[in-house]
Amino acid sequence: GRPARPLLVASSATVRNVADQVRGLYGRDVTIFPPQVLDASDTFFSRTLPVDEAHPGRLYVGLSTTGVRLTAAEIQTTQTLMAGAQLLFDRLGAAADPYMTLVGYFSATRELAGMARYIQDDIQTGLAKSGRDSHLPRRRGTNCGALHLGELTSRIASAGITATLDRMALTFDPDVDSTAARDAVAAARRAGKPLVRCKRTANPYDVVLATSMLQVGVDVSRLGLMLVVGQPKNTAEYIQATSRVGRDAARPGLVITLGNWARPRDLAHYEQFRHFHETFYARVEPLSVTPFSVTAIDRGLDGALVAAARVTQAGRSGGLNPEHNAGRIAEQAEALNRLTEDLATRISAAAGEEESRYARDRLAGRVGEWKKRQRKVANKGGELVYERGADNSRYFPLLRSAEAMSGRSPQPDEPPFVVAGSMREVQPEINLLVSPDPLRLADTALDNAPAWQRQEPKDEKEAGELGETGIDGGIDDGADKEER
Repeated sequence: GRPARPLLVASSATVRNVADQVRGLYGRDVTIFPPQVLDASDTFFSRTLPVDEAHPGRLYVGLSTTGVRLTAAEIQTTQTLMAGAQLLFDRLGAAADPYMTLVGYFSATRELAGMARYIQDDIQTGLAKSGRDSHLPRRRGTNCGALHLGELTSRIASAGITATLDRMALTFDPDVDSTAARDAVAAARRAGKPLVRCKRTANPYDVVLATSMLQVGVDVSRLGLMLVVGQPKNTAEYIQATSRVGRDAARPGLVITLGNWARPRDLAHYEQFRHFHETFYARVEPLSVTPFSVTAIDRGLDGALVAAARVTQAGRSGGLNPEHNAGRIAEQAEALNRLTEDLATRISAAAGEEESRYARDRLAGRVGEWKKRQRKVANKGGELVYERGADNSRYFPLLRSAEAMSGRSPQPDEPPFVVAGSMREVQPEINLLVSPDPLRLADTALDNAPAWQRQEPKDEKEAGELGETGIDGGIDDGADKEER
């Protein structure tokens, strides 16, 4: 039959300029299904329900502390929310579990880092002193009395992100985490009585601090309390981030938006808080997509080329699909040339001729690197594979992970194709070594290296470009040059 392209189905509540974004990502036209209807509350896929006791929804509360520093407001607000959650937990038990883990959302990592320090110092101390004056109970953290803090930021490795997401689903136990249970344990310890060993193998988080990473991929139904510090840069980010709490109808969400009164934008949102939240889906800003920019092509083309080559030859005997057939590049040169042309055509449909031309040249260069790698491996009597085999002396890989390159320079004999293993870590880190000892620096000057010399301008025009008033006179005279 006739070849058919796969049907792509996408869904999002926070998007504008759909046609441009779909064309930029997939190179296709878009059809909205079902068509726009008269009733915006019923779109076939979703239906707006009135807020009632059975469907409490999500409550947004705006907070502005005019005349008070933002850091002081953060500390007091966080302390009050956490102590209030403890009060509800003491009264209602497991029903108040969604509010025992406070999710803090920040637009900048710098602000988040400051909040992390406050949680481990001022807030933790303040919660331990809560009592009769505030009418709120004291709260001790689940980390041996200290507040258990988690992070969802780019500072955490991918493995740590997965562990954090798993631990965010852990619930609080009224028999362990309530004030009465803690007081009973303290009384038993003072009386010298034997303590019942807790059966909990991992402790839930008291606080989780996050940046934009929280917007997607986080579906923890038990979360119910969030503090947003500062109005996020765009409305789509705000909607997506705050939608992480109150996802379960039985666990209504509470979002506290703490604005910075010294920022006009935050103050404007606070002054129009109710109207903004009643219409924020209509305020989603159009965003541009550039999947085929020069940087994106440089980082992603290696993986796309190898993946397309293996998939298109999956059913071909002697093709490039099997792990140990990476060295058959010369035999499949014609098929690979057709593939690179198809990829360039696909890019031109989504981007433009300039991006397509760059991608075509880049693809030709990567195919050349593939062939060059095969020749080197063959000269050593080895076999080219896609990834490292069991016998390191015989098998030589074509691919290497971008994460494995973190913090070091590539070696001459390393695999030429760099493929990212995570969408969160697409660029290796760079280590900066600062040392007063020149011998410890990575780049040392050679003994026979010529000393640096100032380049003299050749004529008046070049002197003007260099910002000098003249060649033989003016500011840059011979005495000045000698002094420099």
